[in-house]
Amino acid sequence: MLLHALTDFSSSRRGKWLVIVAWVVLTAAIVPLAPTLDDVTKNDDASFLPNGSESLAVSVLVHERFPNSGTPAIIVFRNAAGLTQQDFDTEANLSKWLLSGEAGNNIEGVISPSTVPSARAELVSADNTTMNAVVSISGEAAEKPFLDTIDRIRQRTATLNSGEDGLQVRVSGPGGLIADLVEVFARIDSFLILVTASLVLVLLILIYRSPVVALVPLVSVGWVFTLAGSIGALLAELANLPVNGQATGIMTVILFGAGTDYCLFISSRFREELHHTQDKHEAMRATMRAVSESIASAAGTFLVATIALLLATLRSTQALGPLLAVAIGVMLLAALTLIPAILTVLGRGSFWPFRPKYDAPTRDDEPHGIWSHIAVIVSHRPVATLAATASVFLLMALGTLTIKVDYDSLASLPSNSESVEGFELLRQGFPAGELSPTEAYLVLADGVVSDPKNLAAVESVTQKLAAAEGVVSVESPSRPFGSAAPVGPEQVLAAIDTIPPDVRAALASGAPPPVSIEPGTPLAEAVGIYAASVRLVSPDGGVARINATLAMNPYSREALDLVPGLRNAVRDGAEAAGLSRDAALVGGETAISYDTRAANDRDTLVVLPLILLFIGIILGLLLRSLIAPLYLLATIVVSYFATLGISVVIFQSVLGQSGTGPSVPFFLFVFLVALGVDYNIFLMARVREETSRLGLRAGATRALARTGGVITSAGLILAGTFGALMTLPLRDLFQLGFAVALGVLLDTFVVRTLMVPSIVILLGKWNWWPFHQRLGVEGPPPPASPSPARSGGGE
Repeated sequence: MLLHALTDFSSSRRGKWLVIVAWVVLTAAIVPLAPTLDDVTKNDDASFLPNGSESLAVSVLVHERFPNSGTPAIIVFRNAAGLTQQDFDTEANLSKWLLSGEAGNNIEGVISPSTVPSARAELVSADNTTMNAVVSISGEAAEKPFLDTIDRIRQRTATLNSGEDGLQVRVSGPGGLIADLVEVFARIDSFLILVTASLVLVLLILIYRSPVVALVPLVSVGWVFTLAGSIGALLAELANLPVNGQATGIMTVILFGAGTDYCLFISSRFREELHHTQDKHEAMRATMRAVSESIASAAGTFLVATIALLLATLRSTQALGPLLAVAIGVMLLAALTLIPAILTVLGRGSFWPFRPKYDAPTRDDEPHGIWSHIAVIVSHRPVATLAATASVFLLMALGTLTIKVDYDSLASLPSNSESVEGFELLRQGFPAGELSPTEAYLVLADGVVSDPKNLAAVESVTQKLAAAEGVVSVESPSRPFGSAAPVGPEQVLAAIDTIPPDVRAALASGAPPPVSIEPGTPLAEAVGIYAASVRLVSPDGGVARINATLAMNPYSREALDLVPGLRNAVRDGAEAAGLSRDAALVGGETAISYDTRAANDRDTLVVLPLILLFIGIILGLLLRSLIAPLYLLATIVVSYFATLGISVVIFQSVLGQSGTGPSVPFFLFVFLVALGVDYNIFLMARVREETSRLGLRAGATRALARTGGVITSAGLILAGTFGALMTLPLRDLFQLGFAVALGVLLDTFVVRTLMVPSIVILLGKWNWWPFHQRLGVEGPPPPASPSPARSGGGE
């Protein structure tokens, strides 16, 4: 068998050294020449939007027709006692500084009470306590130039705050929100590696009481992490695969969790074999022949899960597939070659100071300890054990009925994030939707927006959108100061007629007027109207942007539910103006969240069942049974719903969080199924091995007793690595870390320890149907001859 030939070579006298040298050469050849994951990571909109969605179509349209279109940052000014003249002077000075270029040459424009006086009614709250300035910043919102500009603005505004009793200034809006999210993600990788590695090291030392064997997984996984990251980055660069910050963070957790588990499976069996085999090479050869198939199958289940992710429509989910597949693929190769080679070199010294001694006992020496007692209880009371555990799980699963999936990006951030604080200040004086208006785009068949006929079409869409449910205000080229303001299409056309062509051309291109304009004159008023109108028109004049302000939080579930109605409204308006319904598109943060929700629902119904199917096929091939995969997958599904149910209750009722992150249920399922099945495979492989010698009940009991310790250790470490996500300041990652850690612990201490062994004993010979396995004779285990002790190769 090719697998055994590979592991035999890796643990041989010469092979172990050749394997280590090969890994050193491979790493030295790839890592220095390949790009890093940071080099290929993209956090632009298109890397997250669902395939085929209207939001993605809007993103493409904006990049093509609004090439310099900026992402708005909203600067919020609030004085609870009422804005004073000094506060307005502060805003004017800040706006002047923003337009001077000192904050960044990527600032396209500023709309504030001082720069556009005619928009004052829209920018200052009715109670005169709150005002805002909209700063348009060009470039990709997640890239360094944009983030540097936001940082400079925040440094400037921090000096303007007078405390809670005076003027408070915060930078929020989509630009501020993206900056806060990127800042959090930028700290994730290094912090997560540090926390995870420290946790794994401590747990391994406690489990093995040996610093040597505790360092082997860290060295191996760290080695794989470096090499896999380079290979993944190279693949992403050559194949133009999307990689985002979320993918790299999850790869860190997966590698440390799964990689350490593979090391545990090998090292625990190696220590067992060293008691029976004097020669370390023969001991590792026997070890790998016993566990390599299980490890390969465990990695295979995760690989098929990552392949299934490629079928998702949500691009952020798709991005995980190739990167995680590369990581687990390299980790599997290391588990079959590098790790056995390192452990073989170290031999019994791996477990210093508690070196396993060669005792040459029979292979059927009885295991002792807590797992032996649990195994006996389960074997004598399988019905009661199964009924009790299943009942508790079903009760826990009832919590899923209360789930509230929350797409609010603000709720995911810490409450002291500046974008969150800015939103809270803004909504005290304005509709909550002011933070991030919904964007509609009208693509004209011919001509430009400023043509009277086309401007009338824009007005038709504007009025339809203004009358839609949940909309409180709309601004467009025909209503540049809002649908409730007195300036309409007639005033815009009059302004166009008043302004000389050269001045119009300069304003349309964003350049300063070629002539001085006296404030308070009809020309100055016309320039203000035209400038406000033209900022909502594409440079080629063929596309109009129409912004709708919602009455509620634009990231709330209620706002998401309005999106279909808003899309119908703009299409009705386009049709009424004689344009195609396809000429109207709706995007913006609210629409993106709606499309993401729809894609997430679709992926849940399509991708997750496929993952179950693929993993079921692998289990069937490994166990050579059609029955065992069915109940093993059933236990995982039951465990998933139990985990999700109790997690939802804790998140929403105990911790008081506004809801459950949208990606949490999906990725909880992927990780619990793909990683939790590892323990099923390890346990069932040992059950098959032991029952062939000892009979069903005795073999299953012994298998549980023998694997209980290593499965528990592996489960604690895997739970710990995901638990490290709970230290991060993002709600969704906290929830994912908590839920996966809880699910792994339930799998470890309940599913694999109680439920699966109970089912195995109850089904008897039907476990292996339709294939038949010869069972050993029930009763005391037969003696076995000790393994031959080869001379000259022990240590």
